[in-house]
Amino acid sequence: MSKLPNQVPEDQVNQSQVNQNQVPEQAPRIGNAFTRFIGRMILRMVGYKIEGKFANEPKMVLIAAPHTSNWDLIIAIGTILSLGVRINFMMKKEAFFFPLKGLFKTLGGVPLDRSSPKRTVVQTMKQFRDNEKFWLAILPEGTRKPVKSWKAGFIRIARNANVPIFLLGVDSRTKTLHLDRLIQPAPNTKPKGSGSAIKQTEEIRVYVMDKFYGINPKNH
Repeated sequence: MSKLPNQVPEDQVNQSQVNQNQVPEQAPRIGNAFTRFIGRMILRMVGYKIEGKFANEPKMVLIAAPHTSNWDLIIAIGTILSLGVRINFMMKKEAFFFPLKGLFKTLGGVPLDRSSPKRTVVQTMKQFRDNEKFWLAILPEGTRKPVKSWKAGFIRIARNANVPIFLLGVDSRTKTLHLDRLIQPAPNTKPKGSGSAIKQTEEIRVYVMDKFYGINPKNH
């Protein structure tokens, strides 16, 4: 089985703290029995299932890939509702319009002003500091179109917030969202040095592209 550098070995993830269920004790929660039912119905309609389990961490950066289709958002909403987890996610601020604005904010949407990346980073760090439990999902490609490299910002955010990274993989071949694995962010070194954010980002990208498959083959 493929293994990533800085991946936390399964025997070191403190299995005593990980529930048998997919949602561990320290996960931020949202919703109720009715919203979980709605989430299950959404996943059933799109034909997707969830495999694996989240790491038992109160704070972490989640990355979901490959991101190739708008259907990824529907799967994300179904996952959040069906499991009852609060996963904050960044979206371009232009997407927050009526009638979707209220829904996105309720589910954990964070408007992203792409014209001011520094302000976004400051606001993100504040969220990690101010909340006892905070899961932030980031799409490392930054677009649905095919890309040859990922942005390393998710590793820098995890490093600065002193939290781990959790990988979710979309596989359209089996219609499965995999709650895959926990990864420690690379230490801060020179951009081209061993263990740098750029290097680690590429290692994770290669791992994802080898193991998973996006919904839209044209963008894979």
